This record gives sequence, structure tokens and C-alpha cells, in this order.
Amino acid sequence: MKRVSIVIFLLLLALPLAAKSNRTDIPKAPSKRAGFRLMCYNVRNCKGADDEVSYERVASIIRSARPEVVAIQELDSMTTRYPGQYVLGNLAELTGMKATFCHSIEYRGGRYGVGLLSRTKPLSVRREPLPCPREPRVLLIAEFEDYYVLVTHWSLKADYRTRTANILNGIVKTLKPKPVLLCGDFNARPYEESMAVLAKGFKVLKKEGSNLTFPAWEPRYEIDYICVGLDVADRVTVRNHLVLNEPDASDHRPFIADIKIDK
Repeated sequence: MKRVSIVIFLLLLALPLAAKSNRTDIPKAPSKRAGFRLMCYNVRNCKGADDEVSYERVASIIRSARPEVVAIQELDSMTTRYPGQYVLGNLAELTGMKATFCHSIEYRGGRYGVGLLSRTKPLSVRREPLPCPREPRVLLIAEFEDYYVLVTHWSLKADYRTRTANILNGIVKTLKPKPVLLCGDFNARPYEESMAVLAKGFKVLKKEGSNLTFPAWEPRYEIDYICVGLDVADRVTVRNHLVLNEPDASDHRPFIADIKIDK
């Protein structure tokens, strides 16, 4: 009986370690010479599957992945829903990264939208409104030295997603001739019309292994993507494009892509 009790005790001790082991499976981030890591995450204002809001929980996931840039969706800024909280600013402080927020709507005394965290400040930032009847959407365009990162969160209505895809195909042609990385929660399945339209201007990157991102606790759908503008897609090499095994911190799973740009 003593031996059995000891074995059970040791197994119980191992459980918390196993629960934390998911993040150790994240590949090592590339060196600066080898490229950079891009992360995309709909954080739902850091409200987890347990309905608890934890900025530290989301920040720890970002720190573990060690990205150069994180494209983030569903962010409140100083609303009464999260009184006195600048959600992206909280994450920036906890990760040591720089925050760039872009509002889509005025909401409950503050603003709501998308944003990004980055190791270096963008050279320029632009906001482009996108169509949606009940809740206007937005595109954040952040220019860095060697590339652009575009962050967006598409409409729940299919026809407006298709309109958005057409708009994005037009916008990408107006940018400087450097790689364009489009990231976000598109609310669209891979086979939808909006994704077929988007493919005229962007290469939709295929994930390695499971491509399912929503809902986080039992993923059934791929609706979150990283895409590369077609004009210079041949200069971009992608490795380790993976959905992370993180079921708790939001209702979407985060995912990464290691990007190398040939000059």
C-alpha cells in the first residue's frame, strides 16, 4: 500500500508540471540573422475560458513565444466594461514591448479595436476603416523597416467579409514595395468566398499540424490567419507556422510564424 501511495503522490506532483509543459513545445525563436517571429492572437480582452480576466496569463504566453511582433484583436481602452484599463498597455508593460492601438469603435466611454505589440516602434502607422453594418471594423497598417504588419478583425457577416477582402486587395497595392504581412481574426472559414477573393492579393499561409484556432478549449474552426501580399511573396520564407496549445487564456488560440525576408 505504501508503494502505491507513493506512486500516486508522485503522479499528482507531476500533473501541474504537465499542464505547464505545452509552452515548452514552442520552437526556439529565430535569431535576428535568421528572421523574426510573428504572433497573432485574439485575446478577448484577456478574458479566459474560465471567464476570469488575467493580463499576466496572456502576457506569459507572449513572453514564452518570444515574438518580435504580436497582432492582437479584441482590445478595450478605458471603457466602463473594464474600468480604467488600457488592455494593450497592460500587456505592453508586462511583456516589455511597445503598444500600438487602433480603435474600430467608440465604446462605453472609451474605445475598442485591434493593436500590436512590437520590440521596436513602427516607422509609421495608419488607420483604415472597414465595412460592417452594426460594428464598424478597422485595419491597422504598421510600417517597419523591412516589412508591413497589417492587423484586422473582420465582420461576422459574410458579404461584408467579401467586401473587406476586396478593399484589402486594393490597399496592399498602395504600400511601398516591401513584404506585407496581414494578420487577424477573419471570422471566415478557408473555403468561403471572402478567402477566395483575398487570395487574389494575398497568399494565405498554411499552418503546420492542426490549423484550428476557435474555440480555444475545443478548436473546431480555422478563422484566424497570417497572409503575405502576393507582390513580394517570393521574398518571404515561413517556418514554424503553428497554432499553440493554449486552451485557457482566451476563446481563440494564439499562433506563430517565423518569417525570413530576402532582401
